[in-house]
Amino acid sequence: MSATELILRDPLGERALSAADFPVSVGGPGHTIVLPGAGADTLAWLALHDGQLFLQPAAGREPPLCNGAPVSRPTWLHEGDIVDVARGRLRIGARDGRRILDVEDGSGGNLTVPPAAPLVDVVSGGGDDGDERIDAVAFRRPAAQAASDRRIGPWLGGGLLLTVLGWAMWFFATGHVVKIDVAPADSAIRLHGGLVLPVGGNHFARPGEYTVEIRRKGYASLRAPIKVTDAQNQSFRYRLAKLPGILQVQTPVAARISVAGRDAGAAPGEIRLPAGRHELLVTAPRHLPFRATVDIHGMEQRQLLTAELVAAWAPVTVLTEPAGATVLVDGAAQGATPAQLELDAGTHRIELRQAGFKAWVTDVQVVANQPQTLGPLRLGLPDGTLVVRTDPVGASVSVGGAFRGRSPVTLDVRPDVALALVASREGYEPGTTQLTLGAGERREVQLSLQPIFGEVTVMAEPASADVFANGRAVGRSGQTIKLPAARTDIEVRLAGFRSYRTAVTPRPGLPQVLNVRLEAGRGATDAPPATVAAAAGGAAVAGAASGEGATASSQALTPTTRTKSGAELRLLGPASFTMGSPRRESGRRANESQRAVELRRRFYLATRAVTNGEFKQFRTQHRSGFVGQNTLELEHQPVVNVTWQDAAEYCNWLSLQDGLPPAYQSQGGKLVPTQPVTMGYRLPTEAEWEWAARANRDGSLRKYPWGDALPVPAGAGNFGDRRAQPLLQTVLADLDDDYPATAPTGSFAPNPLGFYDLGGNVAEWTTDLYAVQPASSTVVVDPLSAAPGNMHVIRGSSWRHATVTELRAAYRDSGNGRRDDVGFRIARYAE
Repeated sequence: MSATELILRDPLGERALSAADFPVSVGGPGHTIVLPGAGADTLAWLALHDGQLFLQPAAGREPPLCNGAPVSRPTWLHEGDIVDVARGRLRIGARDGRRILDVEDGSGGNLTVPPAAPLVDVVSGGGDDGDERIDAVAFRRPAAQAASDRRIGPWLGGGLLLTVLGWAMWFFATGHVVKIDVAPADSAIRLHGGLVLPVGGNHFARPGEYTVEIRRKGYASLRAPIKVTDAQNQSFRYRLAKLPGILQVQTPVAARISVAGRDAGAAPGEIRLPAGRHELLVTAPRHLPFRATVDIHGMEQRQLLTAELVAAWAPVTVLTEPAGATVLVDGAAQGATPAQLELDAGTHRIELRQAGFKAWVTDVQVVANQPQTLGPLRLGLPDGTLVVRTDPVGASVSVGGAFRGRSPVTLDVRPDVALALVASREGYEPGTTQLTLGAGERREVQLSLQPIFGEVTVMAEPASADVFANGRAVGRSGQTIKLPAARTDIEVRLAGFRSYRTAVTPRPGLPQVLNVRLEAGRGATDAPPATVAAAAGGAAVAGAASGEGATASSQALTPTTRTKSGAELRLLGPASFTMGSPRRESGRRANESQRAVELRRRFYLATRAVTNGEFKQFRTQHRSGFVGQNTLELEHQPVVNVTWQDAAEYCNWLSLQDGLPPAYQSQGGKLVPTQPVTMGYRLPTEAEWEWAARANRDGSLRKYPWGDALPVPAGAGNFGDRRAQPLLQTVLADLDDDYPATAPTGSFAPNPLGFYDLGGNVAEWTTDLYAVQPASSTVVVDPLSAAPGNMHVIRGSSWRHATVTELRAAYRDSGNGRRDDVGFRIARYAE
C-alpha cells in the first residue's frame, strides 16, 4: 500500500490523503470534505480498515445514499460507487493504481439525486455479499482540531470567504461561454471534467478537455469529448439517434420475418427495427407470402402488425366411376378415389390408375383457396398397343389422319374403333391398311413400301469413271440409272482424278442428265445439290455445271436453309471477335472473362427457338406446363422444361429425319458431342451463340440485345415487365411487352443478323459444358468447352429477367435440369 491512500479532488483543488489523515469527516465548513448545505455537524465518515475504504453514517443524521440506496451502518466502498450526502456527491474512482475521490458540490449543474429507497443495512459491504462485516466505530474529530476550529473559526471563515471570492474572480476572468445545440432541444446536457456553471441555457467553463453527456427518453444516450479553448462563442452541435421501435407481428401460423431480404426473426413474435420505413416479408410453409410496408416510430414505442397469411393450397376432390382408382399427384400415390387432396397452388399432373381400365392423365391448375372437383370421371377401357414397322424404316406413320411418329413406332390406340393406318416416305408409294384392336390387345403391323423410280444419266469425262449412288456402285458413266424418287447422293470416281460428289432427287417421268468433268488430282470435290430443270424434248439437264463448274466452293452455300419440318436456318461465319465483357462493365459477373475467338468453320443457326409444335413431333407426351395462370403449352410458344439431354435427343432425331449423321453419341448412358464433329443438327456452341446475339452488321458488338444503353425500349423483346409482376419479385415497372410469360417465337423484331429472341423470351441451352475460363488474348479457333461435370452453359435473358446483369448479351448462366424459362435452338455446320 502506498503512503498516499486517497486523492481528494474538490472545487478548491486536488490533495493527497495518507492513512494518518483518516478517518475523514464529511460536513460543512471545518470538515475535511466540505459540502454545500451542511452545517457544522458531521454527516458521515470515510475511514480505512486494513487499507480498505468504508463509509460510516453519522448517528442521528439523515442517512447518505450509496448507489441510490440509503445506508444506516458502515458500508464498504468500491471503485465506481456514488455517495450522495446533503446536496453534494462523492464518486469513488481509480487512476494509475490510486484511489480517487471526486467531490461534486452542484456548481457544474443541478445534481439529480435518485429517489429515496427503503432503508437497508447493507449496500456494498457488511457481510451479506461475502465481504467482511464492519461494526460501527465511535469516530469523533480530534479535540485539538475542534478547539482550533473554535479559536480560528472566525478568522478561518473570513479567510475562506476571501479565498472563494478571489477564486471566483479568477474563474470568471479565464472562463468562456460554451453553447451546446442538441436535437431534440429538450435533451438533458451535462459536462464532466471540471467546474462548469450553467449560464442562460449555455455553459461557462475554463479552457480544457471535457466530456459532454446528453440524454433523453426514447433516444440513445451520447457521450463525446469536447475541447474548450480561448476562442469566443464556442458552440457544439449534436443529434441524438432514436432508439429502435418494437414491432409485434401476429400470424395465424408459425412463420419467418425478413426485412430487406434478411431474416429478422420468427412470428408470431417481436422484432426491433430502427425508426423509418421498412419493407417486411412474412413467409410460412404452404401459405402465400405476405408483404407490408411499415413506418417504425422508434423510441422504443410498440407497434402491432397483423399478417393475414393466405393458404397457398386448395382442396381438390377427385371422383371416378368406378371408384377405387389409385390417385397419383406428380408421380406420388395419394390414395384412392373418392379422394380429398390438399394441393399447393400451381400446376400438378394427376394420374388415375385402375386394373382393367385405361390410365387417365391430366394437368390441373390449382389456385390458392379455390376448391375444385375433378369428376366424376368415367375410366375408359385400356388402349390397344400397335407396333408399326416398315421397310424401309423411317416412314412417317399416321393414324386416323394424325401424325404419330416415324417407324418403327409403338402407339397407344383406342380400342374397338376402326383405324386407318398410313405409312409414307419420300420416294415410295404410301402403305395403307385398316384395322381394329380390342381393349388391351397388342398387335404388330409390317408395311412394305414400294419405291417410286426416276431415271438419272451420269455423263462423265473421262467416260471410264465409275458412278456410285448412296455409296453403292451402279456402273460406269453414260448409263441410265433407275433410282428411288428420293434424295440420292451421287459420287463419280476414277483413279488419278478428284472424285466428284453431289445430290439429286429423281422424279418419275422426268429423266435427268448429270454432266461431270473430273479434274486431275487426288481428293474429292463436293458440289451443292443439283438443281434440275426440264430441257426441250422432255430431256433433263443437271444444274451442276460440267467442266470448270464442277469444282465446289464455299461460295455456293445458300444464305438460308430449312429443315424438312420447315425451320429456317441462316448462314454465319467466318468471324473473329472477343467473347465476354470488360471488367468495368456495369452488371458484369466474374464468369465473363474476355477471350479472343475465331469462328473459322461456317455454320447454320436457326432463326427461332424450337417450338412446342416442333418438339411434340418428336416427343408427343411432352408438357411445357403452366406458370401461375399462364400457359406455356401453345403450339408456337418456345418449348421449355426440357433438359440439355432432351435437346440433344431432339437434334439427333431431326438429323435422322433430314438424312444427316447424328451430332451426339451415347457415352456412359448420356449423350455427348460426336468426335469428330458431324454435319448433323446440334445445339450451337457458346461462341456461335454469342456472335449471333451480339454482332452488328459491321462486326461491332452490342451490350444489350437491342443496343448499348438502358432503358429497355418498347418492342425490344419479352423481359420481366410489369405484366409479370404477379410472378416475379423484380420487374421492369416501366416496360409492358404484352406477355407475362413466354411469347410465340418471332413476336418481336429480329436482331441485325436476322435472329429472333436472342435475348428475352427464353434463355437457351448451348453445347458447351460450363466452366469459368481465364481471360486470354490468345486466339481460340471454334472453341467448345468440355469441362468436367454435367452443368451446361445457358445463354441469354428470358421473360423472368429484369436486372442489368441478366439483360446484357454477355450474361452467362448454367444448369442441368428443367426450367420454365429455358429452351433451345438448333445449329449445324455448313461445310
